[in-house]
Amino acid sequence: INAEYGDLMRGLSQIPVLRAAFMSCSAGGGAPSCGGTRKFHSGYLKKKGFVDVDKYFKISQGDPNMYCYKDESQTFRAVETINLATATVLTDFGMSPPGLLIEGSDKKWVLQTKDEGEILPWLKAMEQSGVDCLSPQEAVCDSAQCAKDIFGFEVNDIDGNPVKLDTYKGYVTLIVNVASE
Repeated sequence: INAEYGDLMRGLSQIPVLRAAFMSCSAGGGAPSCGGTRKFHSGYLKKKGFVDVDKYFKISQGDPNMYCYKDESQTFRAVETINLATATVLTDFGMSPPGLLIEGSDKKWVLQTKDEGEILPWLKAMEQSGVDCLSPQEAVCDSAQCAKDIFGFEVNDIDGNPVKLDTYKGYVTLIVNVASE
C-alpha cells in the first residue's frame, strides 16, 4: 500500500496546479493547507446546546473565521464557520469550567473549555486572528484607571450600605464579587 501511495503522490505532483502546493509543503513553505508557517490554535470545545457535544475547533492567525469540525480527523470540511470579525466574543467564568460566548448576527454559540487554563490560549488565538476580545467591554472610570491601591474607593456592602475601603487599611482584605443584585 505504501508503494502505491508513493506512486499516487508522484503522479499527482506532476499536475501543474498541484505541483506548486506539493513543493511548498515539502519545503516547509507557508501554504496554510499543509501546515506551513501559518500559526493556528485548535482543540476540542464542548458545544453547549440542546445536547452538549465535543467538537474540534480551529482558528488560524490572520483568518477572522473559527472553524468547527466533527472531530480532529475530519478537518477537510468544516461543519460550521463562525465569523469572529462580525461577532461579539465574551468569556463566561460563571460556568465551570469557563466558556466562550460568541454572538453572531444570526446565531449564538456557547463553547465550554475542559479546564480554566484553556480559556486564555483561545482568547489569544482570537486576538491574533484580528478579533478584539481581550479589551474590557466596559468603560473604566477615571478614578479606577489611575488608582494606586483600593483604599480610595467606596463600595456597597452586602446590605447596600456605602463602605470606604480605607476602613480596612492595615488588614488583610479579600474582596469577593458575589454577583448578586
